[in-house]
Amino acid sequence: MSAPTSGLADVFDLESTGPDRWQGSNDGVRLPQLFGGQLVAQSILAAGHTVTDGKAISSVHTHFLRPGSTNRATEFSVDRLRDGKRLSTRGVDVHQDGRLVCRSTVSASSIDEGITHSRAVPAALPPAECVTLQELAEADGGLGEVWEEFSAIEIRVSPLDSQSPTTHSAAPPRNIWMRSAQRLSDDPLIHVAALAYASDLMLMATALTPHGYDIGQEHSLDTDWTGVSLDHTMWFQRPVRADEWLLFEHSTPTAHAGRAVVNAAVFDQSGLQICQITQEALLIARIE
Repeated sequence: MSAPTSGLADVFDLESTGPDRWQGSNDGVRLPQLFGGQLVAQSILAAGHTVTDGKAISSVHTHFLRPGSTNRATEFSVDRLRDGKRLSTRGVDVHQDGRLVCRSTVSASSIDEGITHSRAVPAALPPAECVTLQELAEADGGLGEVWEEFSAIEIRVSPLDSQSPTTHSAAPPRNIWMRSAQRLSDDPLIHVAALAYASDLMLMATALTPHGYDIGQEHSLDTDWTGVSLDHTMWFQRPVRADEWLLFEHSTPTAHAGRAVVNAAVFDQSGLQICQITQEALLIARIE
């Protein structure tokens, strides 16, 4: 197993192994299975390497099929499903030892003039006035070794505004700032991948906020619950720099039979929404 990385450059440096084939290294975080955000990010990179006509990644839809191993090589194969004037679509399969771990559909679109709008940015303190996730977790016994290894992404949490109206979530939305801890290159594809990596960090915790848990209680969550991501979808509306602070508004509108839907709207520091994220996660209470 590789040591935990302090940045994303090594994880994002895919090695070409043949036409539309790549091999990726793992981030070294000691989870029971490969981190879903890593798989989504690397799938975006593999697909993006096959789009050469100036289009930008506009969406990714990933189904997690089997847990990946953190000490096995990860292979990415790209199927060029469509290349049109405005849109290109790729299928990306991720294998380990011949086993299909996840499957993604990645789209890229030309950057043209057209309809444009953005919802209002939620009220949140600026990053400098927010506490780090590590500080917030101290009252719950700390983040633990695994969470501390997610050092590639800086996380700061805005205080909860319990008075704000909640119309689209079963619990008050949580506003969380995130950015790459490492300065990234100017390649737009790298920034989309970094946003995808960060996008999977806080979603599952959000799914349990209607049930007496909160962001910063990751130690209690790991003790009381087991969970897996089932699928993960992102739509990228505007260019992004993932090494600058991005505001994620996390909400969870519904859950049933252990399957929870979690959303995140992502805003840049100018207040424009740059991305929309939806995930379904399966959460099961641990029985002592």
